[in-house]
Amino acid sequence: MEARIGMHILKLCVLGDGAVGKTSLIIQHVDKRFEEEYKPTIGFDIALKTMKIQEEGIEAELLIWDIAGQAIFEKIREEYLQGTNGAMILFDLTRKETLDHVKDWLHELINYAGKVPFIVIGNKADLADERKVSEEEGKTLAKEIGAIEYIETSAKTGEKVEDAFEKIIKAIMKSLKK
Repeated sequence: MEARIGMHILKLCVLGDGAVGKTSLIIQHVDKRFEEEYKPTIGFDIALKTMKIQEEGIEAELLIWDIAGQAIFEKIREEYLQGTNGAMILFDLTRKETLDHVKDWLHELINYAGKVPFIVIGNKADLADERKVSEEEGKTLAKEIGAIEYIETSAKTGEKVEDAFEKIIKAIMKSLKK
């Protein structure tokens, strides 16, 4: 891949339990579509997207690593997380136990990638009738663990998906300038 002059190449890892919507969030961001059928990620998958954030003057090639959430892949995640510039840690707003695992994902991120900017995302906001985690609980956890931000998204409708990616890119770029 040949990057243009002034172009940043950033590695972004998307973490969280299985079936929280990591792959769906990435597909919505990259291809602007949603796949109804659940297919678990085996190991990892990588997507590429050029991001332009006009008001910040940022242009970046974003390598988005979709890291499998199932426990069986825990041993290989160390390699995948190395060199990460930032992360999104997702949980499912309809499954409280996935919120409870966010700290475990953060611990793994810090162990293998060091301290990098990250945001916490409560996904599946479109399933309001099935919601088990309040916005306040998500915000409280994100603040407690030092997340850049807490955002609620819907990979299905696209709600706040672009906002989430813009916010993490801005945070990564800010951290790289230090």
